Amino acid sequence: MAAVLTWGVCILLGAVLGPMAGRPPVSELAGLNAGYPVTQLAVAIAVAATALPYLSRPVHRLVWFLVAVAALAAVCGGEALPVNAISSIALGWGVAAGLHLAVGSPLGLPSAAEVTEWIADLHVTVADIARAPRQVWGVEQFTGRDPAGKPIELSVYGRDASDARLLAKLWRFCMYRDSGPTLILDRPQQVEHEAYLTLMAGRAGLFVPDVLAAGQFGPSRDAALVSRVPNGPALSQAGGAGLTDGTLDEILLAVLRLRAAGIAHGALGGDTIVVSHQGICLRSFRCASAWAPAGRLDTDLAAALAAMAVRAGAERTAAAAARVLDADTARRALVHLQRSALDPGTVAALKEHKDLLARLREAVASGAGIDVPSLAEVKRVSWASLLFAVGSLIGIWAIIGVLSGAGDALEIIRGASWGWVALAFVFSQLPVVAEGWALLGAAVGQLPYGRCVALETSNTFTALVGGNVAVFAVRVRFFQRQGYDAAAAVRSGAIATTASWTVKTLLFLIAIPFAAGTFQAPSSSGGRQNAVWIILAVILAAGIAVALIALVPRLRRLASRRIRPHLLNIWANVKTVAAEPRKLVYVLVGSTLAQLLLILALGASLHAVGQRASIATLVTVNTLAAIIGGAVPVPGGLGVVEAGLIAGLTSAGVPQDQAAAAVLIQRFFAAYLPPVWGWVTLVWMRRREYV
Repeated sequence: MAAVLTWGVCILLGAVLGPMAGRPPVSELAGLNAGYPVTQLAVAIAVAATALPYLSRPVHRLVWFLVAVAALAAVCGGEALPVNAISSIALGWGVAAGLHLAVGSPLGLPSAAEVTEWIADLHVTVADIARAPRQVWGVEQFTGRDPAGKPIELSVYGRDASDARLLAKLWRFCMYRDSGPTLILDRPQQVEHEAYLTLMAGRAGLFVPDVLAAGQFGPSRDAALVSRVPNGPALSQAGGAGLTDGTLDEILLAVLRLRAAGIAHGALGGDTIVVSHQGICLRSFRCASAWAPAGRLDTDLAAALAAMAVRAGAERTAAAAARVLDADTARRALVHLQRSALDPGTVAALKEHKDLLARLREAVASGAGIDVPSLAEVKRVSWASLLFAVGSLIGIWAIIGVLSGAGDALEIIRGASWGWVALAFVFSQLPVVAEGWALLGAAVGQLPYGRCVALETSNTFTALVGGNVAVFAVRVRFFQRQGYDAAAAVRSGAIATTASWTVKTLLFLIAIPFAAGTFQAPSSSGGRQNAVWIILAVILAAGIAVALIALVPRLRRLASRRIRPHLLNIWANVKTVAAEPRKLVYVLVGSTLAQLLLILALGASLHAVGQRASIATLVTVNTLAAIIGGAVPVPGGLGVVEAGLIAGLTSAGVPQDQAAAAVLIQRFFAAYLPPVWGWVTLVWMRRREYV
């Protein structure tokens, strides 16, 4: 079935796309098959991927090795272009995934009967094994009884569990919080990690489950952790009578003991806090970390407060916090008491209590005698908004002036090479992925990468309607929602904002010596003259502003008073981030990739209209246009950036009509289309309280 379906899809794609799949003829590449899709490869991959869940581990690995060899041989033998081979593999893999979804496939998770049979391999006796009613991602949970009748909990990591595979683990590590702070890809290491953190928490004086066994069992050598848990309900199921004021105090004291030991639980919530007659027990240390940074420790305390408030109410929880926590500890917890920084189970419980977190923050702050940490304000109308409105008129005038002398641009776009246009579209959408990586490096501690990419996607809309100032404000608010205090949020947002301009400057300085010889003096063309006048006006205005600040003492003192504190804050956070070299790599590489992808999009747009320019020329033109667009108060650089790009390209020898067409293609994909899904993403993030 997989082979037939894939073969049919290949025939359909071949009929729709044609023999060259929309690409220009490549007859000059003798002997190379540029057709798409590569039917033999796609069918073979579909059959192999469909059969993989049924194969043993050695055969599993052999099949993947043969798949890699087949793809390499197809490229080296001239049977497929690299991109065609990769996309054909994806096609076959997609058909196999659809079949698995429709027909079913082995999950690789043992049943309760199998666990009962194999548990003897771990030299423990467990009876009445049953699948736990509530399951969490990446592990199969079972319950049972020991010979004395006490409850037993088993965590089993099956070798073929889809969520425990390498790519799924990497994806979840990047996109979600509940993968844990440490990337552990090996099942025995996961069990050892959980057992070690449980034992360390017990040595710190906490009441934790007794670890009875940890190891591998069964013919598939599944990894398992067996522990004895105390009798008693989880906090999420505890009744009002069991949650006395003393019990609430005990929960906070247990978290403080864990905090004093430097251990962050990472998943504290109503299901991981057990209320027993022996005391408060903390369980499930699979997401825990030793020697945790202060931010993760504060998040644990905030998560405990939120889970307590769901069951006991905001007022009783705040009273317990006032009895147990000092003012500084309470303030640090309040910073992290945001919906997006909590355990998924607690977030789900909060859906029934819309205003609970707000009431809890106010009650805890009142009990501790401190102010509630405030978020960055969202201002809908301001003088800056009015200035941007005026700037929009300037931008519209600029783009009309530029296009007035390029009447054939639309005709050129109609005749463009659509393969290059598609490539320009792809390059134009990727910068937000790189900028999300840079944002990840701008903050101390851990952030979910997926949320960073979502933020940068939403900023495509924010930049269009509010400019760079609004983007900076939204970034600060995002960091605050993730549990950063106001100062750290401002510093992280400033680093993310300034990194882009720093990279632009460095690329410009590197490129200008190579590109200087390609530029010529502008001709008398009206559209180009308008663009040049705009550029000269911006440069003149910037020079006048710098001269006034340097020569007028009052303006100099004002600039120092407003700018110097921000620079000091940025430098303080840079020193903190520099303690983790990988963070600097994230910032620099992410910002550089974002700029290069935009430049490649402009280059692809030029190829689409039959022109080309060197990378150095494109870097120079793009940087100058970005500086001009940033200096003029125009949302998204509307019109002004286009004027700068067209003027730069025409000065580099590109005919004006082709330059205008290429710029319109690139700006449509990079500046005017992304705000559509940017607005949708912003609405989604506001609903999830990420900003």
